[in-house]
Amino acid sequence: MTATWVFPATGAYQVQGRDLSEDNFAQEDRTSLEIMIREVLQNPLDARALGNDGPVSVRISILKPGHFDVDYLAGLLGGEYGSRLEASGGAPLPDLSTASVLVIEDFGTTGLLGTWNDQNADGANENWNAFWFREGEGAKPVAGSNGRAGQGKITYYRIGAARAVFGFTVRNSDHKRLLMGRSAFRRVYPYNGSKYLRHSFWCSGHDQPLPLSGEDEIMAFRKALGITRLSEPGLSLVIPFPIDFEPKLAIQTVITEFYYPIACGNLEVTIGGLQIGSLNVDSVADHVLPDDEARKKRSCFSKGFRKLAKGVIEAEKNGIAPIQLKAGWDKTALLKEDALPEGALEQLRAAFDKGERISVRFPVTVRPRAGVSTQSWFDVHIEVPEDLDRVEEAYIRRDLLIGSEAHLAGNAYLQKARALTLIREGTLSAFLADAEEPTHLKWNGSRPRLAEDYSSPQTTLRAVRNAAPRLLALLSNGIVKRDVKALAKYFTRPAEDGKRHAGGGEKGEGNETSKPKTPPESIRKPFRIIAGKDRVHVLPNGSAAPKLEDLPLSCLLELAYEGLDHDPFKAYDPFDFDLADTSLHTIAVSGATINERQGNRIHFEVTQPDFSLEVPGFDPNIRLRARLNYTENRDGTSVSEE
Repeated sequence: MTATWVFPATGAYQVQGRDLSEDNFAQEDRTSLEIMIREVLQNPLDARALGNDGPVSVRISILKPGHFDVDYLAGLLGGEYGSRLEASGGAPLPDLSTASVLVIEDFGTTGLLGTWNDQNADGANENWNAFWFREGEGAKPVAGSNGRAGQGKITYYRIGAARAVFGFTVRNSDHKRLLMGRSAFRRVYPYNGSKYLRHSFWCSGHDQPLPLSGEDEIMAFRKALGITRLSEPGLSLVIPFPIDFEPKLAIQTVITEFYYPIACGNLEVTIGGLQIGSLNVDSVADHVLPDDEARKKRSCFSKGFRKLAKGVIEAEKNGIAPIQLKAGWDKTALLKEDALPEGALEQLRAAFDKGERISVRFPVTVRPRAGVSTQSWFDVHIEVPEDLDRVEEAYIRRDLLIGSEAHLAGNAYLQKARALTLIREGTLSAFLADAEEPTHLKWNGSRPRLAEDYSSPQTTLRAVRNAAPRLLALLSNGIVKRDVKALAKYFTRPAEDGKRHAGGGEKGEGNETSKPKTPPESIRKPFRIIAGKDRVHVLPNGSAAPKLEDLPLSCLLELAYEGLDHDPFKAYDPFDFDLADTSLHTIAVSGATINERQGNRIHFEVTQPDFSLEVPGFDPNIRLRARLNYTENRDGTSVSEE
């Protein structure tokens, strides 16, 4: 049966408008190509065929005129299609004389499994329907997938000017060969006096979209558009008129996002004839992603970090297991020494001081609302080289880098380190998949699936996020390695013999040094903060106290327990205390009004010069730190004091 485009009209009870899922992928610091490469490689990794012990192979190529049948493409996206695209707000299609097509094929995978002749079929492994007919829901196995949000498919449509995708799949379940296409316009659109839905289908059948399965039409499609697949299971995609596809950027993204699964031997990628696998990934990375380029791209995968990851992979292959913490380590804000087996801390610190890699396994409990709690685990690998000039950290769930998660860099009291947090166990991976934003770049403890499916999800997520900083604090024992170069730019280099450097200060005429300016007199702060054993007291500071004409003053009081080498305010954990607990923290206040109290913060307003604010209820065995921010009325300046 011959395929045609079917453009469904709007009907009663249908919601109309724009596609909102696309906004989730409009990342200012990521290009459409970078986001699409993540999706292109993530999905085949999820579709690995059972029994495939080698890498999943993905081939990406751009075909120019002369390497595909331009007339065939013109027949696919003829005049009516282009007119409808423009009616929906799309740009006119490019001239066919300069057209290109993007071809993406994966091998060692299952193909699109599930029911292909009933678009209403739902459930696990209904991949055909999930790919062509679902948004916001996937059909991947719970424990075995890198992504489950069901929104990433939109990246395929965003990268092509025609906003169309054609897919040819061979399924390893029944060896069926199926071919279909779909468009995803930006919004519902008017055309010839009627309104039409955003989605249309290139298919056979009109009662419902059905794929082509005839040999002649499939062979014609393959030959015309450069598909190499014959009968090997997997999926081949064709995206007409790709926008801004730069092979070098695509290869850089492969390295920055998927170095780990490639180095592990789980993935092999070919772009424009360059094959990247476990044997040559480091040489390719050295060429396309030198350290200065990695820094520009804000990627942690420097040459040193790649060496750390490679060491972890080798240790796993050789059966070298990390040292395991005792259960319950996550019940306190700081990682305690007795969480490690006897003698392990001394062993770890000795290796740590030598700049060697430290590997620790963290047990953690996942608590589903339905069913019993499950004990899971994840691993943290840390090293502190002498010459490291910036924090480098990565969180990898199964094979997927969660690229915007970073929790070492925010701790100013910790030394610069490299840290790799690996989540491999299926139950915890499924939990964190539900915590991910659709882009898979960051976890969000407020995602709806977490609240629906798990108890205390924030506790589990916090344990994973903060494990690396907690381990680094324990290993360093409160001592930060001295950075001998930290102030180098503020001092002159040694002078050559017979010459001398000018001194500091401002330079006047004749390259002579003028006298330094007299520093301004210090101004006494209007508030006093008195921290007792189990309470903190904020009072006016004698003669420097605010005058009546300066009131009211808006203030923010922040409290936190002192840590080893943490910034205590950044390391605050709700398990420490919550100032919203009025039974424990019975605040006594006079001459001021409390506007809000939550977590470790109290917003209040000073209304009288002689005021008092006292907050009790803290652990007397842990030192309490307090910080007060206030806004001065005379110039609107925000001031902070501790």
